[in-house]
Amino acid sequence: MTLIPQPWLRNLVLMVLMLATAALSNTLRPTISLADELPAIDLETMVPRDFGTWREVRDTQTQLVNPQQRAVLGRLYTQTLNRVYTDASGYRVMLSIAYGRNQNDSNQVHKPDTCYPAQGFQILGARYVVLPLPAGPLAAKVLDTRMGQRVEPLTYWTTVGDQITTTGFNKKLTEMSYAMRGRIADGMIVRVSSIDPEATRAYAAQARFAADVVAAIAPEHRSRFAGSVFSPTQTVSP
Repeated sequence: MTLIPQPWLRNLVLMVLMLATAALSNTLRPTISLADELPAIDLETMVPRDFGTWREVRDTQTQLVNPQQRAVLGRLYTQTLNRVYTDASGYRVMLSIAYGRNQNDSNQVHKPDTCYPAQGFQILGARYVVLPLPAGPLAAKVLDTRMGQRVEPLTYWTTVGDQITTTGFNKKLTEMSYAMRGRIADGMIVRVSSIDPEATRAYAAQARFAADVVAAIAPEHRSRFAGSVFSPTQTVSP
């Protein structure tokens, strides 16, 4: 599980990292795109429409929350994917994925912590969790959100390259690690949510969906989708 430093220490280290990055920008400037070295990402084909007990709902009126307006989406992300799935009992979950080839300071994935309030939602609670997936633990974050009568608990996680990153502190360290190897890291944010007033039920269904969708991703893409714990080998050369 990712350790989260105290806010003052995190902020201090982030400031030092930013200063160090600026001072060493010429020597640490990466030149190789990680996305060009690894199997190409195509979200539409990477994520199956049907897997396990889940089936895509192709005709739905459910409105998914976009991470940003369309004009911004095209600038920040290389690809996005939005789908609604249902299980055998009829329970629905919404899947939203945004992928960007270049995770530099001006092209960061936008997290629900900021984009949901921008769409008019209140965040009533937030906490870090570890999803106990069969292949290994997956560090994620859950948010209790509400807009009017719409109550939408959600679970999300982010990756930089083949590493799960839970905080801005951890994300910056991971980006610098790739940069020191001359790599421009790509990144992904995966969000699973439900319109459900019962948060406990929603989070249990989302954890089950997360386990099933991770298992359904082809092995060559799984580490980019859910971290290197799900990959049998490291694919990044030194």
